[in-house]
Amino acid sequence: MAAYKQFTTKDITIAPFTANKGFDFVSGSITASNVGIDIFQGINPTGSIISTEAADTGLISVQNTTGVYNSVKQLYYTNYTTSSWGNEVPTQSIIPGALASDTVRIGPVQAPRYENYLQSTLTQSRNLPKEPSGSVTVVSIPQRLFGENIVPNTFVLNYGTAEVADDGEGNLISVASGSGAPAALYGSGLYGSGLYSSSAWYPGGEIVGQIFYSHGIAVLTTTSLAIMSSNISASGEDLTGLSISFSSSITIFEHQYKCLVGENEFGYSLNPSIISSSTDLTGSLNDVYYDFATGSIFDPYVTTVGLYNENSDLLAVGKLSYPVPISKYCDTTIIVNFDT
Repeated sequence: MAAYKQFTTKDITIAPFTANKGFDFVSGSITASNVGIDIFQGINPTGSIISTEAADTGLISVQNTTGVYNSVKQLYYTNYTTSSWGNEVPTQSIIPGALASDTVRIGPVQAPRYENYLQSTLTQSRNLPKEPSGSVTVVSIPQRLFGENIVPNTFVLNYGTAEVADDGEGNLISVASGSGAPAALYGSGLYGSGLYSSSAWYPGGEIVGQIFYSHGIAVLTTTSLAIMSSNISASGEDLTGLSISFSSSITIFEHQYKCLVGENEFGYSLNPSIISSSTDLTGSLNDVYYDFATGSIFDPYVTTVGLYNENSDLLAVGKLSYPVPISKYCDTTIIVNFDT
């Protein structure tokens, strides 16, 4: 049997906290069935539409190379087609007056045309290969791995002797190569930016693409890294020398329920084993407590706490490690914690 008591708002606390988990995948493990990281090549079509005759791409799912390019362009680079710092359109602020002649127009004010999922409030430089057959490599991480987002400053990609890391602001930076050669050899071509050339964190490194943390998408737009997907496909989808590491982030909610038993509450046990069922002279069944359960030294114990909704549906059960007596002289509080 059970005893019920309604919670009040002060008895319930729900606190969110962020949990991170690191992943490190090498070579063939990248495309394993329980991982599923895919790599696509995007090629700028000669026309303005997706070419149905373009080659297929993808290590796991099959996509069209021109479709990949146009999708990446639409989502992430539509505001960077004529300027690496973002296309701007003039806007004007209007201060209306009492009469039309009193209206004041202030401007023009330059503003970005598109959102393009900027990863920080800093002005970001992006470059997309726009010449015919310009190529990009897209690394797609499934959401079951990255959770809510990839944790900034944790993404690292190694391919051959090249190494790419994110800078925490949405940029992918070429860092020192495994062979000791200058990183600029892998990111100083047509689309690379020298913005980070004097950085103490990325000596000689340059922007070679962007990462979109909440999408699990990394786009490589620069020189040999931009054609990484093509090199992998040309070698029979050989992933040797490729490694990807990152940390995922997910918000977990900790629920805390304070079950308060007042000193004057639940003073009798509801366990049916303490009741003696007997019949009176008329043959009627009576429920009578055993004598040991009516003495002053008898105290009920708590063994289980259940949480119910407003429809009396059991939602969660908590078992105490050992029975706890309910005090007759002060309130008894049991804290129930669980995560979702």
